[in-house]
Parts: sequence; structure tokens; C-alpha cells
Amino acid sequence: MAEKFIDYRFPFGEPVRLVEETDHTQKKAFVLGVYASAVHARWRGPDGQTLVSALAVASEPEIFWTGENANVKPAEIIEMIQLPEGAGTLEPATSNLNGPSGRSLDRDILTPLGLTRADAWLCDCVPHACMNPSQRESVETKYDTFAGVDLPSHNMPPPPKKMPDGRREQILKELLASKAELLILLGDKPL
Repeated sequence: MAEKFIDYRFPFGEPVRLVEETDHTQKKAFVLGVYASAVHARWRGPDGQTLVSALAVASEPEIFWTGENANVKPAEIIEMIQLPEGAGTLEPATSNLNGPSGRSLDRDILTPLGLTRADAWLCDCVPHACMNPSQRESVETKYDTFAGVDLPSHNMPPPPKKMPDGRREQILKELLASKAELLILLGDKPL
């Protein structure tokens, strides 16, 4: 399946990719989350000092990524990001910051129900990463004001206040295609 990109960019310029279910076989459960997460990196300045301990820099390689289950580790994704000279370095954020929603889904929801990933069709109300308020603050105070280096522009959207146009119909189409008998809603937003 070809990757689908949308007109958004992460800090340091990586395109935002749609993160959607790729296994379209019949499932026992349909899981609906809020919005896709992102790969997070620690940004160190040229002096080696931490500028941002967890900055969203790329789309996760799969929906509800656990941090490594796509045979891709955070370091491999982060190494592909090209920083301008003088911008410092990126390294993986602490391990608990890449893949926590995927690990929680497996541990806290699917396993207690006797289900595995193979039993679940995974979906998000917004199928791409969004920039939450604490990320926005880090970007505005560190990235946007970084002196002496022309950093790539970014335009990560905040989480939307309402469902994007047409998304409700897309989710319904996925739900029906899944033939799932169990619907799992993750939080109030999917309700």
C-alpha cells in the first residue's frame, strides 16, 4: 500500500503521513481512538544541552505503534531526519515516550479481553498526528526561536475540536468492513 501524506510537516520537515489500519480482514473487535501519535525525539543543541526532551518529529510506522513492533525502532526513524548544520542532534526520547498508547492498548484493553492485534481493526477519529498544547509550547519557545539556523518550516495542526468533514463516513465504512461484533471506544472523544 502506498503511503499517503497530507499537507502538514513536523518540526525538522518530515511530512505527516496518514496512519491507518492495513490489515483489512474480518476482525472480532473494532478499536476507535482519538488521533494518531508520533515518533518523539530528544533535541540537543550544538552544545549538547537538551532543548526539548520529547519533540514529535515523524509519523509512527503503524497505527497504535508500541515503539518497535513494526520492525522499526525509534532510532532508525530519527536517524533518517536531516538536521541543518548548527541545529544540534536528535536522539530517541526516553523509551516510555515512543509507543505508549500502543503498549497500553495491548496490555490494558486487548489482553484482558482475550484479544490480540490480529483480532482488532484499529482506527482513529483523526488518522494523523496532531500537536498537543505542550508540544506547541515547546515548538514555539525552542524551535521557532532557535537562533542562527534556518530550520525547516512546520505546520502541525492541533487536535481538531470536531470530526473532520467526511471522516465519520470513512470510519463507518471501516467499521462495516471489519465485520466486528465488539466496538471499543478509547475515551470520550470517540463517543
